[in-house]
Amino acid sequence: MGVLSRAPLSKFAVLTLLWQTGGMRSPTATDSPLLSRRDAYRHATIEEIKALARRQLAEQGPGALSLRAIAREMRMASSALYRYFASHDELITALCVDAYHALADALAAASDAQPPDDHTRRWWALCHAYRRWSLDHRADFALLFGTPMPGYQAPGHVTGPAAGRAAAVPLAVFAAAVEAGAADPDRTQLPQTLEVGELLETLLREGAPDYPPRLAGIALTAWASVLGYLVVEIFGSLPRLIADTDQLFDAHVRTVMVGMGFDPARIHAVDQAVEAHPDS
Repeated sequence: MGVLSRAPLSKFAVLTLLWQTGGMRSPTATDSPLLSRRDAYRHATIEEIKALARRQLAEQGPGALSLRAIAREMRMASSALYRYFASHDELITALCVDAYHALADALAAASDAQPPDDHTRRWWALCHAYRRWSLDHRADFALLFGTPMPGYQAPGHVTGPAAGRAAAVPLAVFAAAVEAGAADPDRTQLPQTLEVGELLETLLREGAPDYPPRLAGIALTAWASVLGYLVVEIFGSLPRLIADTDQLFDAHVRTVMVGMGFDPARIHAVDQAVEAHPDS
């Protein structure tokens, strides 16, 4: 196994803990000071606008999102809506941020619910939580990973922290697995030297400067493979091609994990344990 410093991986785990516990995410209603009546009304109005926008996305798709229709449903002038969101794009951006945080919450909760020393099971749970969230929140999934909306460009400085939080969870789980010896990067097909792109370089530099790029490459390749499965299942014809997509997804995750360097025997043990106790 290639030489990996334990300190950088531990540092990344601490960073992820900050992301998960709120140290590096947008404030929520529970950690904000008591709002004035006026601010509470504004907050409630913003949440109502976003809820109606999400319903539009679910019923008609991203291309049909209409501020005018939302204003009409709220019985307010469309011009009044711009007091809360300056533009259509600003509303879309707010929905993207919320979706990334919701996904990160689901991933963190699933992995944290597993025994902390069972890294194989934590990754297994992570992948299945990704799928459950995607199937249960198809409009949000489409907003983040579907066909780009014409003319819309997400502002990286706004969506970046939320997207980074969602990406940090699988990166941290895999780093912990490697550190514990549950996954061996030398069993993977990724080369010892991997040139990272500008975005990943920035994320690693700002969040975990000593995180080995090769490990990040392995985790990102695996995550992209799971995402590809979900895209075909949600947007494509997979449910009409395969009768049991749950069984196929289990097989896909096993294949991905073998490719990441997880021990096949441990993967099989987790698969058998989950099959015996599916609700655990």
